[in-house]
Amino acid sequence: MKIGVYSPNWIGDSVMALPFIKQLKNQNPQSEIYVICKSWVSGVYVNHSVIKKLIPIPSNYLNSYIGTIRTGLRLRSENFDLFYTLTDSIRSAFILWFSGAQIRYGYSAQMRSSFLTNPIPKPNETLHRSKKYLNLLGENSPISDIPELHLSDSENQWADKEMKNLGLEHPVALFPFSISDTRTISNNLLRKWINNSKNDYLIFGSKNDFERGNKLIESCKNNSIKSICGAYNLRQSIALISICKFALASDSGLGHISAALGIPTISFFGVGIAEITAPIGSNTHIIKHCRKCIGNACGNRDNQILCINKISKSDIEIAVNRFTKL
Repeated sequence: MKIGVYSPNWIGDSVMALPFIKQLKNQNPQSEIYVICKSWVSGVYVNHSVIKKLIPIPSNYLNSYIGTIRTGLRLRSENFDLFYTLTDSIRSAFILWFSGAQIRYGYSAQMRSSFLTNPIPKPNETLHRSKKYLNLLGENSPISDIPELHLSDSENQWADKEMKNLGLEHPVALFPFSISDTRTISNNLLRKWINNSKNDYLIFGSKNDFERGNKLIESCKNNSIKSICGAYNLRQSIALISICKFALASDSGLGHISAALGIPTISFFGVGIAEITAPIGSNTHIIKHCRKCIGNACGNRDNQILCINKISKSDIEIAVNRFTKL
């Protein structure tokens, strides 16, 4: 049996989809699983032991109705018996329908039920996104599962060599940037948190973060800090993250990557809802904070939520020491 899985479109969501793919194979051990995804998230799925084939789709293919139809028709030759979409978009339901898959599963969102043979009502309760995906597989899905990323021996060897070329051994990974400015950690806060630390720091980000990475370096002159924003593709970045000491992460996809690799990861959540999208892993810690400090006007009375401006260097060190020795 051939099963297609239409992946979420963002890196963090794709990582949260990994338990679904693992459980899908557990429920259908004789099946072949194909993952269809946008090109920029394909690195999440490379070398996964249960994925038979990865079908990346260039993003510009999905920018029009015609491109969506062509994508679905292109998949028709795969002859999928089952096809799941993990996104709630009507576009993905179109693709499943045009693919000609006999059975098509997805949530009945955005008036797309007519394109799915098995539309499933969205859960009424608030679920972590990984559990929302697992819910598509029914009640026999595991209550909890941790995403796993798979690196080859050659990728590990490359990462060791490349890290030495950067003049580093086991740096601390910094993921301060996010697509949303309200989820980006400011330079002033990072400078306060890492000032005069004896650790080496390595800034990860996209090519769009290149200037922001350089500005962060300029503001942290008392630290050993380098930026590789835009220097490597996602798969190479995953390999480099795998040998970092620990990670300080904004609410972003790279925080999910480090958590799935088992790297101690401290994530900072403000406008995002940690209960829905927090990274999952055995070495994760979430610090929740308000969107911004508004002084006496703040109506927050939840002691578990901190104003981000009040998070101190010692708060970070205490969190890190839960997993590793500084």
